[in-house]
Amino acid sequence: MEELLGPGLGQVRVFLLHDDNKPRKLRHNLGHSRLLTFGGAYSNLIRAVAEAGARHGIETIGVIRGEEHLPLNPTLARAAACGMTLTYLDRASYRLKHTGEVQARLRARWGDDVVILPEGGSNAAAVRGCAELPGEIEDDYDVICCPVGTGGRWRASRRGCRRASGRSGSRC
Repeated sequence: MEELLGPGLGQVRVFLLHDDNKPRKLRHNLGHSRLLTFGGAYSNLIRAVAEAGARHGIETIGVIRGEEHLPLNPTLARAAACGMTLTYLDRASYRLKHTGEVQARLRARWGDDVVILPEGGSNAAAVRGCAELPGEIEDDYDVICCPVGTGGRWRASRRGCRRASGRSGSRC
């Protein structure tokens, strides 16, 4: 952790932990042979799933919002280089990606055994992985602040804080 210093902080001590939550979200989602996930053309999750798939021998499919644009941008080029199959959904269908109809079409195309990770990667297994973070912080703390995209890390951190709250000085 890195302490942030500044005259405006007064007596408050602020520590910054650079923690990439995508590996945490994926940790408990990697026990499958095929993963499908969603994201935009610059999605961190698309890249992280592709890299995890390459590392662990998992087939990965990235459902990208919008139309294909060539040449691929660096994020999608990296995902493809890692072996991820890229497919595209028009924006109207993409907004409905969570519905049974769209997911049934995806399963018909990619197989009933495909595990579908939601956009952002937040599912029950991801929450388990992110909930481990507060318990890994060795110093006492009063508050944990975290960025919120889909809300998975925040929900998980709250769960992890409840587990770690027995330690002196820590609460969320």
